[in-house]
Amino acid sequence: MVERVEITLARALKLKNRLAGRLAKLDSDFETYNSLPAGTDGPNITALYAERNELVARLIELKLALNLANQPMQRTIFELGEAKSLVALLSKTSTKHGKVVESYHGSEVEYVAQFRKRDIDLEVRRLETVIDRLQEELDRFNHRTPIGIDGALLTAIETTPPPAGA
Repeated sequence: MVERVEITLARALKLKNRLAGRLAKLDSDFETYNSLPAGTDGPNITALYAERNELVARLIELKLALNLANQPMQRTIFELGEAKSLVALLSKTSTKHGKVVESYHGSEVEYVAQFRKRDIDLEVRRLETVIDRLQEELDRFNHRTPIGIDGALLTAIETTPPPAGA
C-alpha cells in the first residue's frame, strides 16, 4: 500500500525544481562523458542513464500531483506566463525612431517606431504590477494548499545523493 504524505504545494514546487536541477546535471554529464579518449576515466554512462530514467519517472509523478493540485489556479498560472512573455517581447523590441547613421558606409536610415521607448517602458511597468499581483495570488495558494504525494517519492527526492562527479 502506498503511504501518502501531505506537504504544501510550495514545498512540492521546490522539490520539483530540485529534481529538475539534478536531471539537468545528469543530462550534462551524459553529454560530456559519453565519448572520451581511450584510457580516460569517466563515470559509468550506462548507470548514469539508468539513474536518469529513474529520476524522470519521479519527476513525472511529482508533476502529475502538482498538475492536479494546481487546477483551481490554471487561469492565474497561464495569465502570469503570458504577462511575463509579453514583458520579454517588449523588452527586446526596437524603439529606434528618427534618422540614424548605420553601417560602416555611414548611410542614414530614418526609422519610424510605432511604440516609442516611453510607451514600452510604461507598458512594462503596468505589466510588472499585473505580474506582482498574480504572483502574490499564486504564492498564497501555494503556501496554503496541501498536496498528497507518495511518501516513498518524498523520501527518494530528499535522500537521493547527487550524481557521481557532481
